[in-house]
Amino acid sequence: MKFSADDVFLDVNEASVEDFLQYAAKAAYDAGYTNDIEKLDQSFLAREQEFSTGLEDGFAIPHAKTTAVKKPGFLYFRLSQPLNWKTYDKKPVTDVFALMVPPENAGDKHLQMLANLSTALLEKDFKEKLRNLSSKEMIAQFINEKIGE
Repeated sequence: MKFSADDVFLDVNEASVEDFLQYAAKAAYDAGYTNDIEKLDQSFLAREQEFSTGLEDGFAIPHAKTTAVKKPGFLYFRLSQPLNWKTYDKKPVTDVFALMVPPENAGDKHLQMLANLSTALLEKDFKEKLRNLSSKEMIAQFINEKIGE
C-alpha cells in the first residue's frame, strides 16, 4: 500500500465528529477506497459508538471494517478547527488518520496498519514533524517513510 498526496486532506473544517466521519467517507470515495459512502460512514460511526478512537495530543484514528471498502488503506486529515472528540487527555482533535479495510483483510492487515500508526503516534518527533509539513506531497512522503509497509 502506497500512501499518496491524494490521501492527504488539509484545512478540513467540520462542525462535529459525526460530520467529519461523513466527510472522511466521501473523501475515501473520491480516493477510490469505497464505492458506498453511506455504508462506510455507518461503519465509522458504529466503531466510534462502540469505543472512541480519539487518542491524545490532538490525534484520532477512526477505523472501519466493511464490505464497502474495496482496498485496505488510510487517509490523513488536518483540521482547520479542532473537534471535540472523546480523547484520553480530554483535548480536542486536530489530526486524524482514517483507516479502512475490507472484511477479508480485517485480521492481519487491519492490525498491522493500526500498530504502525499507533507506534508512530507515540513518537513526539513524528507528531511535530507531521504538523509542520505544509504540502500534501511532503506529508505523503513523510508518512510513507515512517509508516510504510
